[in-house]
Amino acid sequence: MSCVSPELRAEREAQKSLAFHVDFSNFRLGVEHIAYEDDYLLIIDKPAGMLVHPTTIEAGTSLYDFVKTYYQEKGIMADIHPVLRLDRNTSGLVIFAKEPVIQFWLSQQNIHKEYLALCYDNFSAAKGIVEAPIARNLESIIERCVDFERGKYAKTAYEVLARRNGKALVRLKLFTGRTHQIRVHMAYIGCPLVNDNLYGTPGPQARHALHAYKLSLKHPVGDYLLELTRALPEELIKLF
Repeated sequence: MSCVSPELRAEREAQKSLAFHVDFSNFRLGVEHIAYEDDYLLIIDKPAGMLVHPTTIEAGTSLYDFVKTYYQEKGIMADIHPVLRLDRNTSGLVIFAKEPVIQFWLSQQNIHKEYLALCYDNFSAAKGIVEAPIARNLESIIERCVDFERGKYAKTAYEVLARRNGKALVRLKLFTGRTHQIRVHMAYIGCPLVNDNLYGTPGPQARHALHAYKLSLKHPVGDYLLELTRALPEELIKLF
């Protein structure tokens, strides 16, 4: 098991109030956020700091809420069914299906997902695969950890693209979809994400440096390959 120490966990809990937060009260979903749209799909480049689903505490400022407003403004008569989810502080591509059957068809295929991340550069090799089971930390409702007794199988491939000032720009491919998988696996091998105050260095800091930059999927109706990429956000480029 590789869960963090109680002392470090307590420090991280104490710092949560200082974590990354964005005010989305004046946000509007515009063309600059839409990576792809047709009668069946809406694929959005989600900004960091935004929840995909609304909660009782933060209703009105989730991506779901902004998609609902976008449909209303455009006169789109469609459902809102998230197919892929991202952590609040992860930016990048999120799929919404406009019909329940589209959501089901997409759930049956293996959607290819790739991420870009900035990690602390302790990599022993330029390429590698991490296979380590992930479980929920029993002392937290949020945190996950590598646990070879209770964990579910998880596999992540990584490739270091560039190195600078003790940091590495890394491309990551998921073979499984466990909660916080990339963040847990990179921390497990000693290369946590920059600004990850849950699995890296605790304290007041900006969003963690993870971006879902690429999706490849078979269109559920058109029967052709749909491949989308979105560049690394400017705020992450500045960190490198």
